[in-house]
Amino acid sequence: MISNNSGKLKYELAVYFATTITLTWLFWLIASILKYDVFITVGIFVPSMSGLLLAYVFGNKSEVFSMLKSIINFNIHGKWLPFVFLFLPGVSAVSTLIYYMTGNVLPKMEFPPLFIPVVFVYILVFMGPLGEEIGWRGFALKRMLKCLSPIKSAIFMGGIWATWHLPLFFIEGTTQNILTDFGIIPALLGYSIFTIMISILITLLYTVSNGSILGSILLHTTSNLSLGIVPLIFMKKGAIIILLVLCFSTALMVIKNLKYLITKN
Repeated sequence: MISNNSGKLKYELAVYFATTITLTWLFWLIASILKYDVFITVGIFVPSMSGLLLAYVFGNKSEVFSMLKSIINFNIHGKWLPFVFLFLPGVSAVSTLIYYMTGNVLPKMEFPPLFIPVVFVYILVFMGPLGEEIGWRGFALKRMLKCLSPIKSAIFMGGIWATWHLPLFFIEGTTQNILTDFGIIPALLGYSIFTIMISILITLLYTVSNGSILGSILLHTTSNLSLGIVPLIFMKKGAIIILLVLCFSTALMVIKNLKYLITKN
């Protein structure tokens, strides 16, 4: 059983964040030196793997089994399904419309619409959601919610999550590295704000779904997918529009669902 002792929980979180960041950055350093992208992918799976390992170390087998079970346990009320699958694509669609209506030429789609289901599965497995959410949400957020309100947990987690991505800004070919064409400071600031907004949305879903890791994985996947269909994020004006629309939309969701975000578990 997980102790409610604040000191113990903070210690477990500190060990988790330190372990996850250190191991991930080590793999990404190797990727940068050897130019092997496989080490980037390995690093992406560190948050979930360290989460499962430390769940066993600090908890017991039952916690590990509970985390694994939550990966296949949908546990999301039907009224939240549009939020999971349509909210972030909607943000992308509105951003694309604003970008186009303000006289800009739209970039080409990254892939044909018919390939969206295939790309969705690929992103889910290999581009972050599965490799991260078991740890970020299943291990860390679960513990943070025992000490902090959901909104405070979301903001703190978003900051850690953004920091975890830091080396990718210096590895050629990554999305984060491409964003540095706007300047390293604007790229880091914009990406951090974006990540915190996504963290708030995932935390909201995690809270209303009684800790569904699968829900977190799916929402993370739709976030990555939405950015890739029409890649406005690589255009300076497009990136700004996406960030503004996301912040506004997230603020509306927070206001509408404040009761789920302000009460500590």
